[in-house]
Parts: sequence; structure tokens; C-alpha cells
Amino acid sequence: MKLKKIFLSLSLNKELGNIAAAGISDDSRYVSRGDVFFVIAKDNFDIFSTLKSLESKICVFVADKKYVTMVNSLGLSKKVIFVGDIKKEFKAAVDRFYPESNFKFIGITGTKGKTTTAYLIYHLLKKMGKRPALIGTIEYRIGNKAVKAVNTTPGYLVLRRLFAQMKRAATDYVVMEVSSHALDQGRIEGIRFSRCVFTNLSREHLDYHKTMKNYFNAKYRFFNENNQGTAIVNADDHYGKIILARQKNKLSFGIKEKSDVMAEDIVLRRQGGSFSLLYGKKALPINTRLIGKHNVFNLLAAAAVAYSLKLDMKRTAAVLSRFSGVEGRLEQVRPDTFVDYAHTHDSLKKTLNALRRVGYRNIICVFGCGGERDHGKRPLMGHVACVLADFSFITSDNPRCEDPVDICRAIERGFSRNNYKIVVDRYQAIKEAIMLQSQYDHCCLLAAGKGHEDYQAIGNKKVPFKDRDVIREIYEMSIKNDYRRHNCAQQL
Repeated sequence: MKLKKIFLSLSLNKELGNIAAAGISDDSRYVSRGDVFFVIAKDNFDIFSTLKSLESKICVFVADKKYVTMVNSLGLSKKVIFVGDIKKEFKAAVDRFYPESNFKFIGITGTKGKTTTAYLIYHLLKKMGKRPALIGTIEYRIGNKAVKAVNTTPGYLVLRRLFAQMKRAATDYVVMEVSSHALDQGRIEGIRFSRCVFTNLSREHLDYHKTMKNYFNAKYRFFNENNQGTAIVNADDHYGKIILARQKNKLSFGIKEKSDVMAEDIVLRRQGGSFSLLYGKKALPINTRLIGKHNVFNLLAAAAVAYSLKLDMKRTAAVLSRFSGVEGRLEQVRPDTFVDYAHTHDSLKKTLNALRRVGYRNIICVFGCGGERDHGKRPLMGHVACVLADFSFITSDNPRCEDPVDICRAIERGFSRNNYKIVVDRYQAIKEAIMLQSQYDHCCLLAAGKGHEDYQAIGNKKVPFKDRDVIREIYEMSIKNDYRRHNCAQQL
């Protein structure tokens, strides 16, 4: 596309206007040949120091007028277009280069349950013969391809690039997790969602939002800015009630509160559960492989979306019953051994309660807290583990540039009983937990906090580490050692 068609509001000379751009970029790490590069200042990174190295790739720079002196001092050989509002021009240019198709957007926001609910809706639409795409915490799925996610909700430019791929794949629905950061930073600006799902809200990201009021207000923007769509809201949640009171186009789901879509006769088991799905004046049975009451809410949210879209509800119940689960979300990686993404005190509480309710008499928990994040939740998570787990191993969970020992000590302050041990090395903590588990009957092991993640963020590096793989490796080593001991005994 020629620059004169990208920058319609600017008076470019003929030579500059006829330059053809191959794409748009604002990140020096991901520049392709022929891109228009927007020089947007970023926190903790000197974007100007990279410009010289990008000249051989890009076709033109775009910079804010307030940086004229700085940019000109670099002696760049490529043309620079100076603009008054760099962020406004960036979004306008992205929208022209990657025009949006007529997708039906379904967004899911909330503290917990976003990923599982998104997968349930995606799975349901696909089984119903639709052509959905998925954007979420674990991966982005377009057509038959899946790529590992960088952010739960990508940035403005990355989203539009994904939409261009979706258009080529003949996508009709886009199912998207919507984070509070994305809402606060305007990443989904301009997207009109036909369905806005709210799962729940509890303490998280207060290192960023500072207060629960700010956190809720960021979430509520999603519904306020998409009031022509249908708000599909958890009526049992305190903040859900507030949203329902404010919205005109709405559909509720819940267990306790009278709702448009409800669950009754809930039975929870180690291998899943069952309940009656109520909608309108009808009822359908659902037998699910998903464990725990919190997953009943996730299933209800997906069923409510189907109901709002007027999908066949009998087929909906059958499809949801066959859903096998999501990686790292109360995933059973071995018999009585689970991995879960729970990394807040409320999500850890719900996960531990779910395991207790399906019949485990003893629960061993391995968990930690992320470094450089909300410090206040550390003793809260410690308190939850102290009360609801029989024994806990406090360990590392993405310490980043903090001392992991300090993080563990902060968690320790939440314990009022001597039913824990600090083992900073996460591998060793899981190993000791497995050894302890073997000494008890009706005992499960929960490795919480990491879920699907395949790394530990230590310092400024991501070191390969995946709870599921570590658990399986330790069990395999144990089996091999038992086999060797058995052979030795026979030879003696």
C-alpha cells in the first residue's frame, strides 16, 4: 500500500506519497522488510538507539514532532514523517493497512475462568459448523494453525495482523480473552463485540491497577463501550450484579441467584461431574469431564453464549459434555496429581476446595508468588494454603529480579500452623511433594501457579520449566529406580 493511502490526513509530497509500504511495525524486534516504522517511546527502553540498525529494512520512519531535534541528530538516511499525535496516527495507519472484516466478536473478561470459558465457546462453535478463531492466554488459533500466545490480549497492531490472517482463513467468529491491561491500554479500541462475557472478579493485578475500584472500572469499560452487544454475566458474583444492574442488553447465568441460564442438581466427582442445565423453561443434562464447581460456572457461561446466539441447545449440551479440558487448568497430569494456573488467593482457594469436594482426604500443595507483582497477595495465598491444604511446599514462581527467598518468607507470614516447608528450588519442591504424597491414601498433589507456562522467569531470562513435564519426569525416574532396586534384590 502506498504511503499516501496510509496517511490520508497528511500532505505528503509526490515522491514520499508514492513509496509502497509492505507493512507496519512499532517494535524493533519484529520489523519486516519494507515496513513503515512508528517511533513510539516505551518505558524502560530507548527506542531511538535502535533506529540506525533498522534503516536497511524499513521504508520510512514516523515520529512525534516533539522528538524532531533528537531524531534529526541521528543522521538517518531514510525519510522521517513527523506527526502531532503519534499514537493516533499509528492506530489510523494500522486500521487502513489491515481493514477489519465482518467478524462476530465474543469477548470474555474477568479474573478467573477466562481461558477455559474461551476454549469452551471456541470448541462449541467449531462443533456447530462455524469457523471460529481463538485469541487467549495459551495460544492464538486461526483455521487449522495455532501459535503460542505472547499476551492474553495482544497489542493493537498484532491484533489487526491476526485479523488479516483470520480473513484469509474465512473466519466468522472471533473468541477473545480480554484482559484488564488490554482494556486500560486501549488495545481493543475500535472492536465491536456482539457478546461480552463476565466470569467473576477478585484481587489480581493490583501492582498495576492499585485498587479494586480501578480494577473493576477497567473491566467495566468492556461493557460500557459495547453496550449495543449482549452482556453475559455471572449473577452470583458481587461485581457481576453491579454490571447486570447497569446494562440493558443482558443475559445472566448462575447457580444461587435466579438467572436466565442456571445449573441445578450439581454432582461433583474426581473424574468430572454432572448437573441439569436450565434455560427458559427447559432442562438438559450435562455430564462433564471438568472438575470442580468453578467449572460449572465456566460451562454455564458457554451455554449462555450459545443460548444468546440461538444455537441448538440440545447439541450444545452434548458438545459441552464432551469437552476434555484445557492445558494447565486443573489438569490431571497423573493419577491424583494436578497442575493449575491458580496464582491468586481466591483462585487457589477455589481450586483447593474443588479437590476437597470431590473426595480427597489429604491435599499437598506446591505454590509460590511471582516477583515484582502484587506483594499484598503473598500472605493471603499463604493463609489459604495453610487452611485448605494438609501440607504445602512454598517455592519459586517467576521470581524475576526479586530474591525468591524474600518472596517465600512473605508467603510464610500467612501460615498460622506448622504445615509447610520452604523449598526455593521448584523442581526439588515438586520432588519432595511427590515423595510425601506416596505416604498417604486418598491424597492428591496440586502444583499451582504455573499452569500451562513452560518457563521460570528468573532475573531477565526465561528458563525452561514446565510443571507437567517435571512431574512426569520425576515419576519416571522413580519407576526406573524402583526397577533397578528390584533387579538388584533378585540378583542378591
